[in-house]
Amino acid sequence: MVDIVWGVSLEGVRFGLVPPDGALEAGGTVGLTLVAENRGSAEVWLFGFAPGYPRSLRFSPPKQDRPYIRVSFADVNVLHAPDAFVRLRPGESLRTVLDLSFAFDRRGVGRWPIAFGYDAVRASAGLRPWAPPVGGALSGIPELLVTAPRSLRDAGIDEATERALDDALLRGDPALVERLRALPGGAAYAALRAARVLSPGSEASTGWQAMDVLTRLGEPGILAAERAIDDVPHAIPALVFAVAWALHRLGREAPPEHLGFVTALTELIEQPDRRGNFLLSWTPYDSPVHGERRLQIFGGGEAVVVSRGPSENVPTTRRIRLNAMQMTALLEALRYSAVWLLTPLRERGMPDEPRPALEVRLGLGDAFVRQLAAWNGEWRQGPGAHIADLLDRLCAEGPGARESVRPSAF
Repeated sequence: MVDIVWGVSLEGVRFGLVPPDGALEAGGTVGLTLVAENRGSAEVWLFGFAPGYPRSLRFSPPKQDRPYIRVSFADVNVLHAPDAFVRLRPGESLRTVLDLSFAFDRRGVGRWPIAFGYDAVRASAGLRPWAPPVGGALSGIPELLVTAPRSLRDAGIDEATERALDDALLRGDPALVERLRALPGGAAYAALRAARVLSPGSEASTGWQAMDVLTRLGEPGILAAERAIDDVPHAIPALVFAVAWALHRLGREAPPEHLGFVTALTELIEQPDRRGNFLLSWTPYDSPVHGERRLQIFGGGEAVVVSRGPSENVPTTRRIRLNAMQMTALLEALRYSAVWLLTPLRERGMPDEPRPALEVRLGLGDAFVRQLAAWNGEWRQGPGAHIADLLDRLCAEGPGARESVRPSAF
């Protein structure tokens, strides 16, 4: 059993890391268990241990006066609700897993000393969470051994080639797809980078770019994603989605569980007189921080927009009407975005990140209904970006806001 590497106790609270047993592989799963223990005489409230509450991590590389990696919660400038904190009574401990897979995917191979630093986090509603002295509370400093990704090296992609491909991916190089086709391990590279969509924040944008490249590779991309599932088990949801999205882009028939929905959607596009039972609901945000906005569209083109600002108590309601051309554009966007395949991938969002929700009802019966709530970054950067942008334009006020919604734009 691996021992916990403890830091110094401050005001009765100490933090420790459980290092992994053996070497880790860059691009694979890198998880560290964080432990907090209360050795004092009074209960405390800690951030970051509440299951399901959004949090993000800050990854600070070593520097001259701190020769170790410092990991901390990056949510210190946000006022958090009480349910973001967990009570830690005297003599008890808390555990949570810090997923650092994507940080080490970028950091590379080597031996890395690492520590967790707990900084003060603010709470609302009068809750007074535990706050360490200035500088934060530090865990012990275990050392991680990170080795090169076998799948890429076995495929003949050396470190220099990997860096060059990363640069092309970040720049959005249009020649990257053909370059990857010419490399024996090109599809494997795209599959591993596509796994980054599970990372919150800006890192996920690289993952969505890689997923787009992966699906444009066609059959080789699909095979690479299926093989990568064994290499990066933490990224199974992303890779399974990549396979499904690639098959859709190749024009393959929808899976049996979605075939009825897709057939009905195609009928509504081609036969406007059958749209009587259609209903779409779009809620881009609904929270005390952002306010509320909700759009409902009915089959005849009638639509209702409900809006409320963050400081307002009473919402306003607007009624609009979409013409037949705009309704067709909406239905085509649902088909183009493969709304039946869209699924939330990230377990956690960024602090105060909205979680837009979409419901599409084509007809009577559960087989013709799809419901989805995903983090805002997933909507805006992933395949759902087209339908999210169109629905936002339909919500917008002002002249010309809806005139840009035209069929065959997808």
